[in-house]
Amino acid sequence: MLNYYFNFLCNLLLCFILLFISYHVYASEINKCQLDNQNYQNVITHWPTNNHKELLNSNFWLSIEEVNNLSNDIVWIDVRSSVSKSENQLGMLTIRLNQLQKKDFLFNKTVVLVGSGFDQHLINRTINSLKTQGNFNNVYALSGGIRTWNKFKQYHLDEQNVITSEELVQGGKTINWQLITIGLFPSDINKLPEKPVQNFNLSQDSYSEITFFLEHNDGYPAEFINYVFITPNDNVTELLKKQLKLPSSINAVWLQGGLSAYQEYVAHQTNLINNTGKSLSSPCRITL
Repeated sequence: MLNYYFNFLCNLLLCFILLFISYHVYASEINKCQLDNQNYQNVITHWPTNNHKELLNSNFWLSIEEVNNLSNDIVWIDVRSSVSKSENQLGMLTIRLNQLQKKDFLFNKTVVLVGSGFDQHLINRTINSLKTQGNFNNVYALSGGIRTWNKFKQYHLDEQNVITSEELVQGGKTINWQLITIGLFPSDINKLPEKPVQNFNLSQDSYSEITFFLEHNDGYPAEFINYVFITPNDNVTELLKKQLKLPSSINAVWLQGGLSAYQEYVAHQTNLINNTGKSLSSPCRITL
């Protein structure tokens, strides 16, 4: 009889110990999950920022007119990472940036690199590295990349007036464009990678105000893209594209999908960063 009670008490004590351990593990998981969610929200709100532009070496970058003044024996190279050899219909060589230094047939040739227009920071560093190597003495890059090329050749001009969220982030590292937001709240503006030069309301009066600003803003930068318009979503963007009459002298683009698409992009990138080296799913629960 004593053995029975002794075994019962031992089992009861063991149950209490297991419950105690489970409670602490569960509490730890919940706390970790809450911290992860808090960090996730903070990253989405504040990532990324392009308030300080990376300076480019002006000796590396040429306009289409300057390229035409070079020797006739130019080797054009498409270095866009998203384009394969089979997709390249431009009559250029297709070589990735990280493979250029191995191409000895390019040594001492006059080489002009054509990027996406939004990868200038990578191309600038690559040219600097190639020139330091000593075999590439005449390597340059086309300012504005494929967008400048298409404009010069009159290719795909309808596609030139939009950029993606990734292009907004990557291009903003070096391009001195100006952001113009339309119909965004201050809390929305704080989520963008850089501050807009102007924010306009969504109203009929705003159309004339935007046009007036563009016509009288002498401070816009001389870039292949002068302005980036950002609206709440794609529906508003399409409406404004029909209503606004933009001066032909400026190079303006619209953020594809507006703020909504940008937030989705940031959330996706943040999720990838947070889960690097982890399992694809880390649910906020404990399974006993």
